[in-house]
Amino acid sequence: MVPVRVAALTESAADQLLGVAGVFDQYRRHYGQPVVAGQTLAWLTEQTSHRRLAIFIAHAGEDLAGLATTMVVPASLRLGSSWQLRDLYVVPSARRRGVARALVGAVRQAATAAGVIRLSVQTEPGNIAALQLYRTGDFFGRWPGALRLAPGDDRDEILMILAPL
Repeated sequence: MVPVRVAALTESAADQLLGVAGVFDQYRRHYGQPVVAGQTLAWLTEQTSHRRLAIFIAHAGEDLAGLATTMVVPASLRLGSSWQLRDLYVVPSARRRGVARALVGAVRQAATAAGVIRLSVQTEPGNIAALQLYRTGDFFGRWPGALRLAPGDDRDEILMILAPL
């Protein structure tokens, strides 16, 4: 098995965003979103340059195998910060090789090193692989019926928290 390497993109690695944008487009297509040439790269550039989003990338050999994005959320009562893992995607050819686990582990390590007080993730109730990954990684939480999409269409909210860090 090819070893998985994970790194956080830095501002100086903006040139890597082009490859990341291609994988991010795959992720968006997976969830039924339309993809317009150049739109994702522009959005990622804006989000990362304003530090609204941090990106972690995983390589299996030389290939970009997956990505994770995080955002900082102020924790005003504790005068600290928490992180939310927003997006996690592994390209189909790299699945079942530990890429997602390596990305989540790298995010957890970076959050701990940054001194955040909480790391949370959110996923869909039907995303069984993600739920299993997060549960085995010590995340917990589920709020049945917390989302009301329309009258009579209530769905579970899956917001899992790793605490304390």
